[in-house]
Amino acid sequence: MSRSIATELTKIQRRLAALPEAEEPPPTTLQVLGRSTQERDWQQFLVHFLTPDASHGLDHAVLEHVLAALSARDDSEYAFSRFDIDEIQIAQEVSTSDGVPDVVMWASDEWFICWELKVHAAEGEDQTDRYVGVDSFGGIGLDKADVPTDGQHYVFLAPESASSPAADEFVHVSWEWLAAELQSFLMESYDEYPARTTAQLKDFVDTIRSELTMTEYQENQQEMVELYVENYGVISDLEAAFEEEWSEFESAWGRRLAQTLDDAELIEDADVPEEYAAVRVEMKSGERRQWTFRQGKSDWSWLFPREWWTKLDESRAVADATKPNARVGLVHRLDWHQTEAVRDHTLVVYLRNAPSGHDSFYDNFATRFSDAHAEIAEAIDGTKFTITGNKSNLLRAEYPINVDAHADFFDAYVDALAQAVREVAVENPELVESIDRLYEATVAEDVSV
Repeated sequence: MSRSIATELTKIQRRLAALPEAEEPPPTTLQVLGRSTQERDWQQFLVHFLTPDASHGLDHAVLEHVLAALSARDDSEYAFSRFDIDEIQIAQEVSTSDGVPDVVMWASDEWFICWELKVHAAEGEDQTDRYVGVDSFGGIGLDKADVPTDGQHYVFLAPESASSPAADEFVHVSWEWLAAELQSFLMESYDEYPARTTAQLKDFVDTIRSELTMTEYQENQQEMVELYVENYGVISDLEAAFEEEWSEFESAWGRRLAQTLDDAELIEDADVPEEYAAVRVEMKSGERRQWTFRQGKSDWSWLFPREWWTKLDESRAVADATKPNARVGLVHRLDWHQTEAVRDHTLVVYLRNAPSGHDSFYDNFATRFSDAHAEIAEAIDGTKFTITGNKSNLLRAEYPINVDAHADFFDAYVDALAQAVREVAVENPELVESIDRLYEATVAEDVSV
């Protein structure tokens, strides 16, 4: 690695290390439903909790708390009186001669509060000016002339960062302020109201905060995005270099594995395509057996002795990949398990019975393998392989890719793969003989049918 890239990476690592640990919070109900930015849904939630006779069990409690807090604001001329509490009415989407305010609450002819709610949208053209200018809220039969001037109030409920409303009569009250007041209510009234209601109210508060204020997790995410953008050149160079090496490895892992295994040699075989590796391996039993390492594939990288790769309609073993329909072998999936390999330094290997078009062989071999459970379990005892119970991926194992012990990642990958091949095949005659017997019996049954 060049000195300049190493220096840049060190800087990135230091900045990442300085970030506090923070997990992503679980989503709120509106976030799960994909409606966490819908203004109408926020309005419905808020009015539900403010409405005394709604089926939440809060009675007037939230309404009284919010109105008292609104009355205490320096920028509000509204004066709350508890004597009014039983007289307060609330309506949504109130029609007027010039628009539809989101919410109006009023106490007879003494006072009203006209609310306009915004989440992410901007104020409509002269929207608040128009609401101040109408003579009445026709939808609820309330004439402004019947309400004293000092009892006419307007609230623009929007994020702190929103632009001020066009009409001076509207007081900009932030959702963040409201969330703090609702949270204060929850703390002061702990365990006084139905658990479902308080959970719903808290969920609404969490929605407001998660949408309008950054959590520690979100701050971390933003910092990492900024790091990525700032260092895009270095990161893209590293990614491009890795992808180039990974692509070359896809085409060469078989030959590299053959050179890593003891008593294995690359051979020429006309039945094996040039891009694959034909390998003669000396097994622990003393038998020298030909295997094919099917390199050159971005996924489904097979390793198999030619006897486990048969085209039943021709009743002969083939070593190439011209769609044999009775396939058993070891598999490591380069692309599918790339994350496990690169990030987690873990190699995943299967012994696989491929569902390859000959349903009879596939099902019959899986049944025989299952029936031989005790025999197979004994053969793999002491290895990293386990029986999965799956008809396709019969055995599964994970091997550590020990990067620190090798010259580079790819040497470490090949070494881990070599360990798997030794454990399940080269040095495991019991398992190989079991697979041979099960395979031959299944082929004989299917050919005779």
